[in-house]
Formats: sequence, C-alpha cells, structure tokens
Amino acid sequence: MSHRPAIAFLSALLASFAASPEPPTPAQEPVRVLFVGNSYTYFNNLPALVSAMAEARGQVLETEMVAPGGWRLKDHFEKGEARALLRDWSWNHVVLQEQSTLGTNLVIDGLPRIAGDEVFRPWAEKWLAEIASAGAKPVFYLTWARKASPEDQATLTRSALGVANPAHAAVAPVGPAFALVRETRPALELFIEDGSHPSPAGSYLAACTLYATLFQASPVGPPAKLSGPPVDLETGLVRDGEVAVLVDLGGDDARFLQEAAWRAIQELEKERSAPSPPPESPALPPLPRTEPLTEAALGGTWSGTLAFSPTGPAAMTLELRPPAAKDGRWSGVVRIEFHSRDVMDLSLELADLAVEDDRLSFSVPKVAFGLDANLRGVLSARELDGRAEALREDGDMTLRVLGSWRLRRTP
Repeated sequence: MSHRPAIAFLSALLASFAASPEPPTPAQEPVRVLFVGNSYTYFNNLPALVSAMAEARGQVLETEMVAPGGWRLKDHFEKGEARALLRDWSWNHVVLQEQSTLGTNLVIDGLPRIAGDEVFRPWAEKWLAEIASAGAKPVFYLTWARKASPEDQATLTRSALGVANPAHAAVAPVGPAFALVRETRPALELFIEDGSHPSPAGSYLAACTLYATLFQASPVGPPAKLSGPPVDLETGLVRDGEVAVLVDLGGDDARFLQEAAWRAIQELEKERSAPSPPPESPALPPLPRTEPLTEAALGGTWSGTLAFSPTGPAAMTLELRPPAAKDGRWSGVVRIEFHSRDVMDLSLELADLAVEDDRLSFSVPKVAFGLDANLRGVLSARELDGRAEALREDGDMTLRVLGSWRLRRTP
C-alpha cells in the first residue's frame, strides 16, 4: 500500500467521444478516492489505472490504496490503517472491495465457492456508517466470480445490492462486466493462470467500470495503453517513484472493454430497481438411493477419482475386504495420489470403515487443508458414488470442504 496519495495531473481535455453522457468538464478540485481491498485491487495497480483514465479526460484524481492480500472488510475495520486514513484525510469516495468469496470459506470439488454474505454484510454496514461519519461517499467494488465457477456471480451481485440499496450507495459492477465479456468475447482473457486474479485486460475492465461509477460518465475513449507506479506482487506495495506500463491493449479490445463496462452499469440500474431472488447456496447433490450392499457386490478393489483438493482431482483406490467370520467387520485400505508437489500422497488402513445397509463410510486424515475428511458412498450403476466432507471452525473463520468421488471395480 502506498502512504502518499498517487496524484494524476491533467494536461488537456480530450475531444468528445461516441458515448452518452459526454465526459465531464475538468474538475476544479481533485477528486480524492480511498481504495480499501486486497489483491483484486492492487493487481496491475487498479487505482493508478483509474487515475490514468481520469487524467486522459482532463481530470485530477488522487488515490490512496490499502490492500493487504486476502483481507476482508472485517480485517480492515478491526486492524488495518484504512479507518485512520479515512478519519485523518478528506475523501470524496471510499471504494470498498470485499474478499473474493465474501469472507466465507467453502470449497466444493476443489473449487472455492461462495456460501453466503453473513460475514460480508455486517462489516459492510459498519463501513457504511464510518464513511458517512467522515463525509465521504461509499462505492462497492462488486468483484467477479472465479473463472471455474461463473454461477457465483449471482450471489456476489445480490449480496452487494442487498447492502448498497438500503444505503443508496454506489456500486461499480465489475463482476457483471466480466460476465458480459466472457459471454460475448470469451477469447479475451480476463484472468491470469490461477483463474482468480485479473489479467491486465481484467484490471482495465475494472478500471473502466470504476471510472464510470466515480465520475458518472461513460468510460469510452481513454487510451488502450496506461502507465503508472507498479506494484510488487510479493508484498502488495506500490513501488513509489517508479513508472511502468500497467496495461497495453489493442485499440479494438480496449474499446470493447470500455463499452462492456458502460453496458454493465446500465444493466445494473435495472437490477437495482427489480432485484432477482437470491440464488440457492452451492452444494453437492445428495447421494442416490440404492440397493443394500452385499459382500459379493462390494468386496474387491475400486479405482477412480476424488475431487476434494484445490490441486485438482486425485487418483483414489479403495480396497475393500469382506468381514472375517470371527468379528463380522469389514476392513480396507485407501490410497490417494494428488499428483502435486503441494499435497502428499497417502496410503492407510481404514480404522473406522463401516458398511451398513446401502452405504459405507470411513475417514481419511489430513486429506486437504490439513483437515480430516469423512467419506461416505453408495453403490450405483456398478460404481461407488461418494461424498467427502471436512470442517474446521476457528473463531470467526470457518472452512468447509465438500467433495465427490467415484470409483469403478478393477479386475
């Protein structure tokens, strides 16, 4: 984070451009914006991109960024410097960016998902009160669903509007703009390799949306190449005194992103006036009802995949041995290969394997995130169809991991 406002000075007002409304006249006083967020804000130095767009329009935009990686609005409110900056300086706007899954920790089949807004809402409301007392205007930076789970955008949008609408707060629909671009021009890559953080094109789209929201003007027209102070991605800190090219797009791509941002803003107004019903929370489908398990049907070796770890599907082998006459208990071994340097493979005897009626169950320690998982399964269409679940609760931090597994008998 930078400790001095990054100031973009105007040189000349650009000519009119083909969009409505027309760009505003040069501001007599600087517009001062405090950005509160995390890596979705500091990647490609988003505040500097918005400043550069304002400068291209002959406007003066001063920004300050407080964005430690992974922080929630709750973290910023309780222990960050953003509240002190809000009190000690005069700001026109405060841009609030929540953690990408709204502060919740739900993983389904190895993918981070959004469980709900129970963490986001109360702390967003606290920030609204704080910003109002400072005489500034709040802007919610509505982020995007991750590349592998676009269906989460509905939850992100609904949650942001649920807090912003009662307070008549501004919302910058960056996530809906991402969805629009992915639908209409999927070849234009908005993500880096992790499928979460923005590429330069993604940050450019975010900057267009934020510029249009802050200045209430169309973002069509700014240059396709923007420069400013770079950010060290290891620390999240701005390299003050340095200038680098932050984004360099083709003219057609830049224009397309500008128009997509403006369209997303217009469509958001419709959503604000007639909000859609809240989407259902993501979950795995329940296990099907099946026939009772028998020794002949279940005994033997089964192989397939387990979707549980963020490293990707793991190869899973389950060896099931029917009960010996003396104890009547099943025994077995599970082997899981993660094909990753980050997670160790495992092989272990199933100490708590239970076979009851139509389903089996057992546990596997430290299978992902250092958590012990409970696995259960049924026999369906000659396959073992299963679910895995792990849970850790640590104060206000809850991590719930759900996964599915499917195995076929091997000769």
